[in-house]
Amino acid sequence: MSEDIENQLRRALRPIEAPAGFTERVMRALPESAPRGSVASLAPLRRAPRAGIWRRLSTPVALAASFIVAILVGQHVGMERTRREQQAGLAASRELMQALHVTSKKLDLAYQAVKRPPPEPDAPQENRS
Repeated sequence: MSEDIENQLRRALRPIEAPAGFTERVMRALPESAPRGSVASLAPLRRAPRAGIWRRLSTPVALAASFIVAILVGQHVGMERTRREQQAGLAASRELMQALHVTSKKLDLAYQAVKRPPPEPDAPQENRS
C-alpha cells in the first residue's frame, strides 16, 4: 500500500519542462523596477530586513518565553508541594502531642492507682468489674 502512495507521489511530482516562452511572459508581467537611488527602490529594502529579523528572532523568543513560563510554573508547583508537606507535618505534630498528653494522663492515673494504700480488710469492697 505504501508503495502505491510513493509511486503516485513520484508521478504527481515528476519534473515538467516549462512551455516555450514562459520566462518571457513572467518577466513581462512583473512591474518595471524603479531607477537606482530613488526612494521607491529603497522602500522594499527597508521593510524586508525588519520582517527577516522578526522571522529570525520569533522562534528563539517564543522558546525563551516558554522556558520562562515552564520555570515559573515549576517553582509554583514546588512551593505548593512544600507548603502542603509543612502543613501535613504540623498536623502530625499536633496529633502526636495530643496522643502524648493523653498517654501521660493515663500513666499518671495508673501510677496513682498503684501507689494508693490497699483498702482495709473490714471495709466493704466494691464490685469493680
